[in-house]
Parts: sequence; structure tokens; C-alpha cells
Amino acid sequence: MTPFRLNYTLSRRQRLATEIMPWLPAVAASLGFVVGAAFLATTASPWFLLLLLIPPLVYRGLVVFVFDLVVRDGRVVEVFADGTTIEVISGVERRKLPLDGVFQVFRSGDTWTVLHLDGSVLTIPASAISGEQVEYLKSFARRGAAART
Repeated sequence: MTPFRLNYTLSRRQRLATEIMPWLPAVAASLGFVVGAAFLATTASPWFLLLLLIPPLVYRGLVVFVFDLVVRDGRVVEVFADGTTIEVISGVERRKLPLDGVFQVFRSGDTWTVLHLDGSVLTIPASAISGEQVEYLKSFARRGAAART
């Protein structure tokens, strides 16, 4: 297989399904904190409402993610795969991942998901990638599995 290049746009739904998972503990902690601060503000003192400023300060990345999700309709992603690396460019973010680190490639609904050993998750709409390109990525996952056994 020769190197390939993909250009696609992830919808809000696709981004939310992929990018919310690392933030779930922060969402749960923030909700609990907000409920506690609201309870204290209603029962003890309205000054406890100032505590509501803490979660947005602590979880700035979550606030930026939610704002970006609300404001931007889709996110343009470019993927370059050669013989050794896969480079993902999305907005100002650029990641280079060794293909040897791909450990799982699977389809879920209308998207393909590529999981990497460094924790990166790459979501690719099924319409943007060919079967040959999927098999190319799966070959690295198979090689890695064979090497680990």
C-alpha cells in the first residue's frame, strides 16, 4: 500500500462522541461541585455562589471544548499516512503518531475509529476512507498483536 491522504470534516455529533470521554470525570466533578455550592448558597449564605467560578477556572479546556463545539459546525481534519507514521492535523493541533502504535481499528456506525497506544483516538467517517486504507491501518494493529503474543 502506498501512503495515503484523507481530508474530511467531523460533525458535532462525531466530535462529541469521541472527544467527551476524557472529560467525563471533569463533568461529573463539576456537576457535583455546582450542586453542592448551590445548596450552600440557598441554605447558608449567597456568598457560596462565588464557588461557581472555580470549575470553569480549573477545567478551562472543558469550557473551550464546549464553546468550540457550540460555535463551530464541523472540524476539518487532514490525515497523512506513510510507511511509518500517521500525521493528524486538525485546526492548529498537529500530531505525529507511529503506525506501530495502532492497536485497534473498528467501525462503529458511520465512522471508523483508530486507537493508538499513546491514548490518541482518531475518528474517520466511513465515507472518507476506502476499504484498502482501512486494511492498511488494520495491518499495523495485527502486527502489533502478533508481536505482543
